[in-house]
Amino acid sequence: MEEQIVERRRASPNAEFLQFAFDRLGDGVFWFDQEGGVVYANEAACQSLECSCGALLACRVFDFSPDINDASWREHWQKIRGLGTSSMETRHCSKSGRVFPVEMTVNYFAYGGNDFICAIVRDISVRKQMEESMRLAESIYMSSNEAVMVTDENNRIIQINPAFTRITDYTLNDLYGKNPSVLRSNLHDQAFYQSMWKDICDIGYWQGEMWDRRKRGEFFASYVTISLIRNRDGSIFRYVAQFLEITEKKRRDEEIWQHANYDTLTALPNRRLFHDRLAQEVKKSNRTGHPLALLFIDLDGFKQVNDHFGHDKGDLLLVEVARRIEKCVRETDTVARLGGDEFTVILPNYGGCQDVERIALSIIRELSEPFPLKDKTGLISASVGIALYPDDAQDVAELLKSADLAMYEAKKKGRSRFTYVSVPALPEDARNSYARRRSIYFRHSGK
Repeated sequence: MEEQIVERRRASPNAEFLQFAFDRLGDGVFWFDQEGGVVYANEAACQSLECSCGALLACRVFDFSPDINDASWREHWQKIRGLGTSSMETRHCSKSGRVFPVEMTVNYFAYGGNDFICAIVRDISVRKQMEESMRLAESIYMSSNEAVMVTDENNRIIQINPAFTRITDYTLNDLYGKNPSVLRSNLHDQAFYQSMWKDICDIGYWQGEMWDRRKRGEFFASYVTISLIRNRDGSIFRYVAQFLEITEKKRRDEEIWQHANYDTLTALPNRRLFHDRLAQEVKKSNRTGHPLALLFIDLDGFKQVNDHFGHDKGDLLLVEVARRIEKCVRETDTVARLGGDEFTVILPNYGGCQDVERIALSIIRELSEPFPLKDKTGLISASVGIALYPDDAQDVAELLKSADLAMYEAKKKGRSRFTYVSVPALPEDARNSYARRRSIYFRHSGK
């Protein structure tokens, strides 16, 4: 039995069998002689070079390999002859001019008194493209200004890029294997993170602004994208967080917003923010049915302070006016400076006219006290106009106009007093009491 098996194996490797076997290979097979001539090429080799076998047998290796010339071939020949085998990467060029990278595994052998090289050639275009894509991705990852953090399926940190270290001061040694929560600033509540993770799990990503903490404890703001990467079976593979720091942008935006909405001298809401808040309070009053009062305050005698002591002293007085008015109101009230020496107070959901009058009298009393202005003393008073919503107006513009008219009425009546634009609507049992306390005909009060 063994003799039959050995005999069959000896008879198998004939030329026809080898041709059949080589043509079934997906890789190209070449035999080269010492001069680089092609003495054999299989079907895959012919297809890769877009040549017939007959045409290819008339070629030398440097006819289709632009990286090899006569001198380099002789060098390769001697090297391979000495080693017996070798591998290399080079390029081939097809008949149509397509140049593509190949990997060659070459073996030296002697047959029939002649020396040959057998080369198995594999087209590595796809592999090279993948390698190039990976190199490009790595280059972008390493050089990007956008921070990148990668966590495993258990949300443990396994990779960060240089931008992440530059922004947070953390290195991979500091964070490897830890949960990203080590960066939390605690400026967001639990509901924020619950909503974030719901989006990540439900739709595969989340985007938004977030405040975190650097290694040295400093807060920073960033715009973050967190993506969930799954395996083919749907299981979690990785989480990738990418973010750009926006701390400086947030600061600039805040400065712009402050400048647009707050008075630079007194730090009170300016005319723009006042109108916005008044509109909001009117909407709230319409929704809840609770009344709203607006006080319009004009300073009596402020021009004389400016004229006699100078604008710098006038500015000091305005800052102190703002502080004194704020002392007289609730935290829920809005004090604003419309410009010059005009101030307003929005009193939402007031308890009754008594509360409004108490605040107005308190403001008048506070502003009648002397103002220390370094080496000078300023004396002013205040005229206050009061308008009620919805009794005196049906919208924001009308309410402000009514309060302004009431303020001018207070000035005409002698200043340092408050005046309603119209008689406040009072319950019947309160009318006589109110009439005794205030002259509803003149609708004003002295100090």
